[in-house]
Amino acid sequence: MSSSSDVIILDVRGEVCPSPLIRAMEAMRTADKGQQIEMLTDFLPATLVVTNAALKEGWDISIQSMGKGSGEWRILLARIGEAAMSG
Repeated sequence: MSSSSDVIILDVRGEVCPSPLIRAMEAMRTADKGQQIEMLTDFLPATLVVTNAALKEGWDISIQSMGKGSGEWRILLARIGEAAMSG
C-alpha cells in the first residue's frame, strides 16, 4: 500500500479474494479525513465485494475499466459527503 497526502493506492492485481477485501477494509479504517482510496485489480469479483463493503462503510464508489479487454479495473473510494474524487 502506498499513500500520498490525499490518496491511498492499493495495487492488488494478481491477488484474489479475500486479500483485496482485507486490504481495502484496512485502508478504509486507516484513511484520514478527506483521504481517498484508489484500488487497482484484475479480479472481477473483487470489484463487487469491495464496492459492497465500501457502501456499507459509508464510502462513495466509482469503478472504471482500465481499457477495453484489459481485464483490469480502477476502484475509487471517497467518504460520502467529502470532496469529489479527481482523476
